[in-house]
Amino acid sequence: MRKLIITILASGLFPIFVMAQFTVNAELRPRAEVRKGYKALPDSLSVPSSIISQRTRIGFTYQSEWLKTSVTIQDARIWGDENTFNSTGVYGDTASIDLYEGWVELSFLKNSSVKIGRQVFDYDDTRLLSTRNWGQTGITYDAILYKYAKDSWNVDAAISLNNKVDNTFGNNYPSGKMKTLNFIRIAKKINPDLLVSVIGIGSGYTADSKSETIYMRGSYGLYANYKKSPINLWTSFYYQNGKNNKGFKVSAWNWNVFGDYSFGKLGLNAGLTILSGDKTNDSADKDQLFDLLYGNRHRYYGLMDYFNNLPKGTANGGLVDVFAGINYQITEKTKLSADYHYFALQQTTVNIADVNTKLGSQLASEIDLSFRTNFSKVVYLEGGYSMMLPTSSLEIIQGVGEGNSKFAYWGWLMLTVKPEIFSSK
Repeated sequence: MRKLIITILASGLFPIFVMAQFTVNAELRPRAEVRKGYKALPDSLSVPSSIISQRTRIGFTYQSEWLKTSVTIQDARIWGDENTFNSTGVYGDTASIDLYEGWVELSFLKNSSVKIGRQVFDYDDTRLLSTRNWGQTGITYDAILYKYAKDSWNVDAAISLNNKVDNTFGNNYPSGKMKTLNFIRIAKKINPDLLVSVIGIGSGYTADSKSETIYMRGSYGLYANYKKSPINLWTSFYYQNGKNNKGFKVSAWNWNVFGDYSFGKLGLNAGLTILSGDKTNDSADKDQLFDLLYGNRHRYYGLMDYFNNLPKGTANGGLVDVFAGINYQITEKTKLSADYHYFALQQTTVNIADVNTKLGSQLASEIDLSFRTNFSKVVYLEGGYSMMLPTSSLEIIQGVGEGNSKFAYWGWLMLTVKPEIFSSK
């Protein structure tokens, strides 16, 4: 009888395993850093910081002909940050484990699908929507996403609505957090080498934590990428209007151009980014500073992350970033890179130390040195050393005072292990 039951169960489950796929993936990513100038200029009293952080993830994915679902659990921590401990032991955190992804995707009409839940948005040059993977927590989005793909066309459209608690009445939300994020993106593969896309994003913030008034900002972009070995060229332009989270009228823009060329093992790249800033002689209730939304920072504006927060990092003056880099493939598994950034203000900005004067436009130069070694397909090691060379304008914006900053540097070493633990295929 027992053999008969096993045979019946096996015969019933076999078609499911044939038609569906189940995988379990993991990621372990410890990173050690020595900081004396990361994000902030040091002065004569600054002492270097040495920290180790770690990301740990495990993800479960199930996929059949018309259904796909994925759940990823994440723990992101600084070594030693446990807040449940005593003199004889460390026991853990009250808040460390979180849901990174949790979504279901239903396919229909051959070319369409709907994806519902916490998910990744990562499009084109990632200037406005990205995973921001450098941060150990990363970024995902709670949303409903419609996807259409046919031939050389792709259309993605998403809507979202956020609440802080399980309300019985009202829809109040903290004014510093985005209440709603909605977008539509249309991409067309013109030929095997050229991709063009357009995107429109509506992002909204409440007027304050006690108000249900939502101020909407519109962001509109055009992206083009030409890639044919050994050349890779892309450009993008974004414009923003509507209202910011204070209700001020918005008119801001961002332009980017980038190119790289490979000579066998040697690669060269260069580019330009301009982010508009506020004009000092314009009305105080007009916002001309470009909002980076959930876009990538670490990838673009220098690895030392001085300009992740554009209002704070530039005193609302906007940013010009001229950059160039070189990389060399030492072996099949190891690559060295060196990058240079020249940073400047896009608009003339008032000197906060003396409001009767204005800051010089030059901000800083940054040098980023890095390497990557692949031990296998699932294990690789990365590291780097960066230096920030500020002008008096950046010293004033940073609040250390003109001429008071000391040599700013940052070093890091990160191991990434991403195994596939199980796959039914």
